[in-house]
Amino acid sequence: MSGLACAILLGATLFLASCAPISPPPGQNGAVGQAGDLASPPFDTLFAAAAADELAGRLVIYFLDTGQSDATYIRTPGGKVLLIDTGDDDKTVVGFLKAKGVSRIDILVLTHPHADHTGGALAVLTEFDVGTLYHSGFAHTSEHYQLVLEKALSLQQAGELSVIEARAGQTLDVGEGVTVTILHPVEPLDTQVNEASVVVRVAFGAFVALFAGDAGVESERAILARAGGQLSSLAATVLKVAHHGSSGASSAEFLAAVSPRVAVIEVGPNDYGHPHADTLDRLTAAGATIFRTDSDGTVIVHSDGEGWGLLTGGD
Repeated sequence: MSGLACAILLGATLFLASCAPISPPPGQNGAVGQAGDLASPPFDTLFAAAAADELAGRLVIYFLDTGQSDATYIRTPGGKVLLIDTGDDDKTVVGFLKAKGVSRIDILVLTHPHADHTGGALAVLTEFDVGTLYHSGFAHTSEHYQLVLEKALSLQQAGELSVIEARAGQTLDVGEGVTVTILHPVEPLDTQVNEASVVVRVAFGAFVALFAGDAGVESERAILARAGGQLSSLAATVLKVAHHGSSGASSAEFLAAVSPRVAVIEVGPNDYGHPHADTLDRLTAAGATIFRTDSDGTVIVHSDGEGWGLLTGGD
């Protein structure tokens, strides 16, 4: 079980019988002063706040500590909710969302079919009103992912969900100055599931966050080639590092274009050597301050469209 366990906090703390309560360290103020120029509230205060009550007028991003898996929750200044991947189980992310008082997810992105990114997707589609699901369209035969797609299509047929295959160039204006752009993949899809990952850029004024899924060097080269002479269009304040810090991603060329101030690695105990030392070296050489969910806990970044602040739930 990761540091982010399940709970519901709605005015008072209610614990779900099926899972352990959320237990962020009390008073943890994490990386305030280490990254960002905006003041941040204490970690436990922000983490426990209902979505409707947290940092009004700001974009808020939670890189959730879900172990060796990916799940990122985003709340826009206008109150829209975006979820990029869902962790590897059916309780953790659902518990977090319920704790936040979330009833609707406006955009759900499943970057690719692997279970460490889609494990909670079926539960999310079942427990919440979801507006639009973006997925890679990569054919995958796992029983769980087939159930996810069947659920999504049944909701679409009932008029309760839009299901869209994400492709580079798609742009969504989610209001209040926030724009979501798909940078990858393109047709025809790569034959490798990771290289068909959905790569998402979220921009709010001068602040940009880039979410790389599990895309590897091959995908990075394709994104760079499409950007051509406009590599500055890939620049981002915060990078969600691809594939848990794998050595097969985060090339020096890609990092030079992105030039992240902050690199967040969603990772847990694993036998793959994630994050790889070479990747950490490349991130450092690119000028990024690195945060890891295995050591820093959930990482929260917030922005008013100009400045930004960062705090963590780790020790």
